[in-house]
Amino acid sequence: MATQAELAIFRGDDDPRLVAASLACPGCLSGEVDWVLDVDGWEAQVWCTCRSCGHRRAVGLNSQQALRLYLRARYPAAG
Repeated sequence: MATQAELAIFRGDDDPRLVAASLACPGCLSGEVDWVLDVDGWEAQVWCTCRSCGHRRAVGLNSQQALRLYLRARYPAAG
C-alpha cells in the first residue's frame, strides 16, 4: 500500500456529517462519494470516487477512522 498525501480529518466518534465532509470530493466539493475501505496490515486507506465528476483518490486513515468506516460499511444503520 502506497503512502497517501491526503489524510482523513475526522475522529472516530465524530458526527456522521463530519465524516462525510472529510470524504467529500476536493475537485467539485460534492458529498456524493462512493468509497471502499482498504486495510493492509497496520495501514488503512479509503478509495473515494465522486459520483458527480468521477474524481478518484485514496485517503489515508488512522486506526479509529478505519474502524469507524468498517462499522459503517458493515452496519449502515449505525451511521
